[in-house]
Amino acid sequence: MMFSDHKADVPKVAAALAASLIAVDGVIDEEEKEMAVRMGRSMLPGFSNTTFETLLEGLDDLPSAYELASTLTDVLDEESKDNVINYLVAIATADDVIVEVEHQELEAVAAALGVPLPPMKVATPGA
Repeated sequence: MMFSDHKADVPKVAAALAASLIAVDGVIDEEEKEMAVRMGRSMLPGFSNTTFETLLEGLDDLPSAYELASTLTDVLDEESKDNVINYLVAIATADDVIVEVEHQELEAVAAALGVPLPPMKVATPGA
């Protein structure tokens, strides 16, 4: 079977998802960035710190998290899809707070990948 030119670059898409998630609450959190890089290197063969930083700087040009994750749907097996969502959940929880917009983004990615979202505690405004 031949690979199409449109086959998703999994480490790059995962890095884009990480960048999008980190910035979705309007704050580029250093703990979240460090977690994204550290876990990206260990979980995603081919993950590039440089690519991640570039994507983080060019956030306005990224498609939505749902669109990004959708490119992985036909490329990844179930275990890899779970790895991607677990990677993103780990990033979101790096600062010990998951705000509603981060949770919504994680839900969109999980829906696009067709995997369940792991249970997590979402911060309520003013709490």
